[in-house]
Amino acid sequence: MTDEIPPQSRFFVRMGGKGWMIYDRERKGPAYIGDYMAANLTKERAEQLLRSLTDSRAKPAN
Repeated sequence: MTDEIPPQSRFFVRMGGKGWMIYDRERKGPAYIGDYMAANLTKERAEQLLRSLTDSRAKPAN
């Protein structure tokens, strides 16, 4: 048994100035998905994008 705390995810959904966003801890701001800034979204859309973003990063590259 260890007392280590698992690392935090790079991305998470949070409330922004005009709706919801996917926040990028490395950028310290809204995440970019290609050329698209993931901000001013509905909560549902932000959660969908977060799932697709984290799923695509979890898959190993061939």
